[in-house]
Formats: sequence, structure tokens, C-alpha cells
Amino acid sequence: MTTEATVVVRISDSGTSSLHGLTRPQLHALAEALRSVTKGFAPHAKILTRFDVQANELNAPLVIDLPARDVILSGKSVRLSHTEFEIFAYLARHPRVVVGRSELSTSDGGRSVDVHLSRVRTKLGHFGRLITTVRGTGYRFDPEPGIRVITEPTILRSA
Repeated sequence: MTTEATVVVRISDSGTSSLHGLTRPQLHALAEALRSVTKGFAPHAKILTRFDVQANELNAPLVIDLPARDVILSGKSVRLSHTEFEIFAYLARHPRVVVGRSELSTSDGGRSVDVHLSRVRTKLGHFGRLITTVRGTGYRFDPEPGIRVITEPTILRSA
């Protein structure tokens, strides 16, 4: 098996105001310039871009960043265990689809899926209601408008 070299270009405004006021097109232009420079140093590497920029809470009150394995609620990261994240991510990848417990089951078996999802709901606060129990069948994730599920690492991250 061969491994592919990967470089992640991270653009972050944490701890600085240097990116304050930049528009999305300007941020993307900055990312493209950084990717171009990086390509000169690592011509055969796969280059991914990750944005960590402050979001307007009205536009994205909940961000589920699957590549970064992060859930951001009102601009703050929510600490989920590995299993909690895996179950929640599976639901987020299949919005509005009822997913059976057997598809979500963990290696420890039993009703642990119920316990893990209960913890996720608690950690999400009022957004916990987006995870619906479908009696006798399983669970469904019903995102509202404005909830962002990021599936590709090159997409602008809003938190």
C-alpha cells in the first residue's frame, strides 16, 4: 500500500484580527495563493484547505464539520466522544432518512446507541431536537435551514 503526501493549508483568525472584514472571495483568493506557493514546495502532495474563521451565528448556529471531526455550536466546539461523533456523523451524512439502530450499532452492542444519542442531544442543547426518534425503527436527523454540514475539507469552514 502506498501513502499519499498531504498538506493541509489552515487559514485561521483565532487570536488575531488580521482576517477581520475579508469577504469569502478574498479568503478564497488567499487560499488559492497559499495553495500555489505550497505546490512549489510539495509538487506531488495532495493539498487541502481548512478555514477556521469566525462565523455570523445567525448564518450558522450549528456547524457539523465532518472532515475536521468537529461540531461547532454558536461558535464553540462541542466535545463529543469518538462513538458519539461517529453516530452523529452517520446521521448527518443521511439527513431526513430514518436509520435503524442496527446501522448505528457500536461494538459494545445492546442499547448503547440510545445512550450515545442521548448524550449527543444533551451536548447540542436545544439543537438536540434535530435528532428524532422514530419509534420501533431508529433515528433521523432533521436539520433546519442554516445548519451546515461540511463534507469536504476544501469548503469554507464557518466556525
